[in-house]
Parts: sequence; structure tokens; C-alpha cells
Amino acid sequence: MKLKLKDINRTLAVKQKFSSLLLLFFAISFFSAVSGAVARQPTPAELEAIQNETRLVFQDFLQLWQEERYFELYKYGKQQSTNQITIEEFATRMVELDWVPVGLLTEKNPEISYRYRTLLYVNAAIVFRHKSNFDLQFTKQQSFLLLKESGKWRFDLLQMIRSPFYSPLQ
Repeated sequence: MKLKLKDINRTLAVKQKFSSLLLLFFAISFFSAVSGAVARQPTPAELEAIQNETRLVFQDFLQLWQEERYFELYKYGKQQSTNQITIEEFATRMVELDWVPVGLLTEKNPEISYRYRTLLYVNAAIVFRHKSNFDLQFTKQQSFLLLKESGKWRFDLLQMIRSPFYSPLQ
């Protein structure tokens, strides 16, 4: 009887240690998953670098659009867009548009609205000119969704073929 009681006590002690270790393992797993899910916000220096990089990309993008260099503009398209429309279809649709940007409204710089490390919006007041009647111009506040894919900021090409009359929801 004493021997059996000793064995039972030992078994209970081992089970307690095992369940304590198991509980500790699950607690560590849970907290590491939660801390990984909460992304760290960028520092002010990182935010400024993102904004400067985005401004340069947007200026290049707008320049190509103004010069109607659509094959080069296509290279700025995000993966989802390039999967949905070929370069030839994109260029054809862009040529068929009646309006082309002249530039940005002089007194308003583009505003960059940061959402995540790989997603942001560029809001800009763009002056559009009619392609065949140069006297027709209007200004439109446009919002461009940019995604960072493979280390480069990319635009939605489908938004481009609907411009200046379409903007993504923010």
C-alpha cells in the first residue's frame, strides 16, 4: 500500500510539472502571436523617408502620364492591375481618354495619407486639359491608392483608365 501511494504521488507530481510546462508553452505561444500581430508604427524619420520616396514616385508617374508615355506608365502598375489588363489594352484605353493631366494645382502640394508600411494614398489637385480642345481645362481632386510590391510603389492601372472621373474609396 505504501509503495502504491508513493507511485501515485510521483505520477501526480510529474503530471503537475507537465501541465505547468504545457500551460507555459501555450502562454508564450499566445503572447508571441499577439505581439507579432500588432505591427510597430514607423518612426518620424521612417515616415518622412516614405513620404519623400512616394513624392518622387508620384512626380515620375504624373510626368509620364502628362507626356502620354503609356507603355512606361504601365510599369508602375500593381500586380493585380497588370494581371487584369495587358500593356496594349492599357495604352489603347489611355489614348482613347479625352483628358490628360497638365500638372498639379500650383498652390497645393500632394498630400500623402499613410495607412500601413505598404499602403498609402496620394491626394492631389490635378489640372486636366482636353486633348483636342486645349482651352478646356478643369481641376479635380484625385486620390491614388499606392501599394508597395517588390520594394516599389505601384498604382492601380484600372483607376487610370477611368481618370479623371474615378477615385478609390479611402
